[in-house]
Amino acid sequence: MKLTLSTALLLAIATPALADWSLQSPDSSREIQVRQDRAQGLEYRMLLHGDGNTTELLDWSRLGPMIRGFRLSQGPLEADVSDFSSTVKFTGREAGSGEDRYTLATGKRLQNRARYRALTLSFEDAETGMALDLQLRAYNDGLAFRYVLPQQSDLHYQMVEEKTAFNVGTGADFWGQPYDFTTAYHPSYETAWLNLPSGSATPADLGVGWGFPSLFRKNGAWLLIHEAGLNENFHGSHLRAQAPGGNYRIAPPSEGSALGHGLNIPAATLPWKMPWRFAIAGSGLAELVESNLAYHLSPPNRIGNTDWIEPGIASWSWLSDHGSSRDLGALKNSIDLAAEMGWRYSLMDANWNIIATDAMEQLVAYAKQKHVRLFFWYNSGGRHNFIGEQPRNRIHKRAKRRAEFARLQALGVAGIKVDFFQSDKQDLIGLYQGILQDAADFQLLVNFHGSTIPRGWRRTWPNLVTMEAVRGAEFYTFQKETDYDDRAPRQNSTLPFARNAIGPMDYTPALFSQPLAGRSTSSAHEAALLVVFESGVQHIGDSAESIRALPADYRDYLEKLPTAWDETHLLAGYPGEHAVLARRSGERWYIAGINGEAEAKSLKLNISQLDRLGNRTLLLHDDPEQPFASSRGALQSRENLQLSMAANGGFVMVVE
Repeated sequence: MKLTLSTALLLAIATPALADWSLQSPDSSREIQVRQDRAQGLEYRMLLHGDGNTTELLDWSRLGPMIRGFRLSQGPLEADVSDFSSTVKFTGREAGSGEDRYTLATGKRLQNRARYRALTLSFEDAETGMALDLQLRAYNDGLAFRYVLPQQSDLHYQMVEEKTAFNVGTGADFWGQPYDFTTAYHPSYETAWLNLPSGSATPADLGVGWGFPSLFRKNGAWLLIHEAGLNENFHGSHLRAQAPGGNYRIAPPSEGSALGHGLNIPAATLPWKMPWRFAIAGSGLAELVESNLAYHLSPPNRIGNTDWIEPGIASWSWLSDHGSSRDLGALKNSIDLAAEMGWRYSLMDANWNIIATDAMEQLVAYAKQKHVRLFFWYNSGGRHNFIGEQPRNRIHKRAKRRAEFARLQALGVAGIKVDFFQSDKQDLIGLYQGILQDAADFQLLVNFHGSTIPRGWRRTWPNLVTMEAVRGAEFYTFQKETDYDDRAPRQNSTLPFARNAIGPMDYTPALFSQPLAGRSTSSAHEAALLVVFESGVQHIGDSAESIRALPADYRDYLEKLPTAWDETHLLAGYPGEHAVLARRSGERWYIAGINGEAEAKSLKLNISQLDRLGNRTLLLHDDPEQPFASSRGALQSRENLQLSMAANGGFVMVVE
């Protein structure tokens, strides 16, 4: 990435009424403005331009961290608080532009090119003299800002409060996920997504705030708010439960999470680069779903060569039989399934280690005979959880972790699934980063469960292939979730526009058999989830017996299915109603749709944007007479595609 100064750009940056500074995207479609208000301090707003109109995405919103610094005196340490939300004076600005090209190992678009304009506004606290840079970025698909304390110091500084807000205002549609209460298993971003008017408070029985990302529809425009560029120097944030007038203010992690260990305010030495807060914005949902802005704002690949990172399908026995991961025979049966289907991986879930002291060695040796590579489950605790699932106390300390990873590499293990983090505190963010770095050193892929949400880490650590942070298919199997079969279709058709838009999602889809809680989705809907939902390693949740019993066309689809994509396009959809995506891998296009409502739908899809579109098709579709209906034929038109979905149904068309 290269940042260049440009006098011409300085002249091109407009200063419209009400704003002291302004920055527009390279195509002038998106704009972020900043002003210094006497009463409110620093504020910003975001605008969308197009077709001669301007839409206000965010009204004037507060900015500014409150930083406690420490200085030595003749007595004990004394604390100075620099309040950058009010007592600041402007000291200068620097503008520039840049272009970033990079390749992802897995994702919805592997080859990426991002052009942007940049503006840094420098301030200092009028009382303490501490410096603050407000860095702005404007891309053709979104806008971002972050705080940087640029001075040098080996002392630690704390952010005691953050005033950052996102003033959506009233009258907008809002899709949000309640931020969990602190319990033995939460927060873990596994609550159900809600659709409410903007400004709605988090229901008191569902959570203590709103999680990132948050999706809004305002004045015909779409807005997805999130954060990226998060590392061990900061905590993961969310939004407060109360949003008076549609003004959503940033919130820190819950104090009681991680069993109360660690602070819920961030601290670091200087210079201190804090996370980017950003909004993907557009007149249509495709601009949000297809965006990789979270990766544009994240640090480049830190592990070098990624040839060893291979996306793929994994068999997984736990979802259909929770006790299978303690049973050597059941795990071998799951490995057999992966071998039969030509899948690259199989996952050995919690408590595999209690089978025998040499259980790992036995399973790896068996899998090698079948040309299948294995993932092994680990508890992330540690003091931050008291969940007894095994193995635990091997991951939270670096020396133990690296010794375990060295053992895994020597055996030829492919990767690890690490579970039960239950906190966004800075200490836990540091643990995530440490796991990713050490796993990369030993060429191990990583799947985080019971975890925080993706924040662009997959660009920095390409060995991060997927993360849970979703109310996934496992909820079908919990007795208390007796209504999950009714909720799932609507939730499924919300996720592509919100949670899965910002990073990989280990929903563990494709449950063709009938789970404990029942299932109202069709077989074609379940098949479509494997394309509609993106995950670098896609874990098939159904049993080996169910997969083996599938008809030939379904098996052929599952055998050839890729999990990393050269292109992704949203063809149709609306959150909670339906979603149709087209993804390309090499010379093959996968067009898949899901219906989130209990009424049949007919669709006319514009497929003219799909380049290199072949002719031969395999179609998996709904049919009341056949639960696994399919057909093969030729593509009738490269302009329009007409398809139908049953109530809670779906389809998959493979074109090659």
